[in-house]
Amino acid sequence: MTLSHTRHAVRLAEQHFGDNLAVAFVGGSYPRGTAKPTSDIDVFVLLKQGDRPSETAFANALRALHEEAGLHFDHCGEIFDTASLGMLLSFTEQTVASMPAIQRSACYQADCPLSVFRKGDIVFKFLDDPKLHTLDPGQVLPALEKRAAAYFAKWPMPRVQEHKKALALPEGSEQAGLARTWAQREATPQWIDTPTGVGLERWFGADLTTRAGAVAAEAVIHTPSPSPSACPIPLTNGARRRVFAAQCLARSTPLEAIS
Repeated sequence: MTLSHTRHAVRLAEQHFGDNLAVAFVGGSYPRGTAKPTSDIDVFVLLKQGDRPSETAFANALRALHEEAGLHFDHCGEIFDTASLGMLLSFTEQTVASMPAIQRSACYQADCPLSVFRKGDIVFKFLDDPKLHTLDPGQVLPALEKRAAAYFAKWPMPRVQEHKKALALPEGSEQAGLARTWAQREATPQWIDTPTGVGLERWFGADLTTRAGAVAAEAVIHTPSPSPSACPIPLTNGARRRVFAAQCLARSTPLEAIS
């Protein structure tokens, strides 16, 4: 792996998004200096407007770049439109303020792919961490970096989850079923249609404002569920269950019951 590959990843964003591109950079292990020979290239892309066909073409081109370079590939980076990113960051801030216990739950400690909070925290890390090959023609990034710095000053999250890869989802639950479906799609062209693909607003965009209201409406939750690797939703009842469900992509509680 050379800098030419990471630079090419950002050039792919330029080629596919053109004037719709607000921000692009490489984050993760390469700018931190911790990349391994086959580490994936973590690309962050912010668009002025969502554009599913261009996002899909970029994601496939990025995957091809990884395959040609002999790199590990499991997602196409973080691709957002401006509105969805703003909504996700606000939701993440609201969730940790209303539920500090989530920092010690499986949602975060076991790196659960169903947790909207976990996704928001990952994005905040992207914005706070070192970067390579930054494109920011409209100077959008400094305000986002300042917001990320303020988030971690208030909520200093551990960068290494103690129970990563030990996630236990209840057998037969909606959570387990959804995670299994996404895992089955990863090796097929349907990998695009998962939260590691494109169109992230489909998974946590339109109703995040409603869910944030559900999170904020309950008493602050300081005590986590007993196991930091087991899904907290089945272990909780009443308000605690509603709050955890409000930030889960697989909602055990219907949204209309949450709101």
